[in-house]
Amino acid sequence: MAHLSPSAIFSPSVARQQQAAAKDWNYIDNWLSTKFNGKTPPPFERNNDTLKALLALAALNDTADEERDLLARVEAKALRDLQAKEDADPHIELLNSLEESLTREGRASLDALSSLSVALNQPVPTIEKLGRGILDLQVASYDLDQASQRVSILESHLISELESINALIRDLQSDDYQPSSDLTKQTIDYQRRAKALSAKLPELRDRAASTAGGSGNSRITIQDVKLEEDKFKSMMETVKELEGQVKSYHGLPQDTDLARLELESLRVELRELTLQRDSMFEGLVERESPKKTRS
Repeated sequence: MAHLSPSAIFSPSVARQQQAAAKDWNYIDNWLSTKFNGKTPPPFERNNDTLKALLALAALNDTADEERDLLARVEAKALRDLQAKEDADPHIELLNSLEESLTREGRASLDALSSLSVALNQPVPTIEKLGRGILDLQVASYDLDQASQRVSILESHLISELESINALIRDLQSDDYQPSSDLTKQTIDYQRRAKALSAKLPELRDRAASTAGGSGNSRITIQDVKLEEDKFKSMMETVKELEGQVKSYHGLPQDTDLARLELESLRVELRELTLQRDSMFEGLVERESPKKTRS
């Protein structure tokens, strides 16, 4: 009872299960000892899954041993019967005498014919069947060579792609794609600045619209309008840049590698949107800017 757990003392079913498991482990240990010639097998984890796998392996091994022993006995019996038949059959002596009477060329031809018949699996060969079999073998050999070449080409492509993927992984694991230590602080600061600038946008738009409409105020000069337009353009670019930076950091996954990949994709998208925005804004400024009238 020393090998039983405390719960098994009060549960007969648990006790029976543990006793059966202990019996199975004892069988497995003895079986492993025979396979390792009495040496201690390598250490392994002892659990129910391991026990089931080892029991199945032992059963298969025992079955294979029995089949091998049975096959060996059958082959030995067949060999004894064949030897006894050769000793009792007079035709064997006639065949041996005919083989000994063959010339060297005849014996070589007979050996070649018999070997070719065995290789082509034709117990009663003819010249036509042997020729057709040789052609089939040549066609099969050619097909295998072509398939081997295609596999080699595919393998080279796969190796090249694997090297490219490994290079990309090394680049993504470099310091260039590591987030800064004060990322949270920068994000909060960008959000605060974006909100402050967004609050000023309506006023700046009104001022730009009034300036572009030409209110006729004599105190506003063309230089003032140009200065306000430059300020407005600069602030718009700053707002868009801050919004893009905030959005690029928002919603990043927890996994570092996935975050780096998503961050790089967002950076490419941000650059494309920035170019598109600048082009549209320049067209808007050219369209809305007041044209100087001739006096």
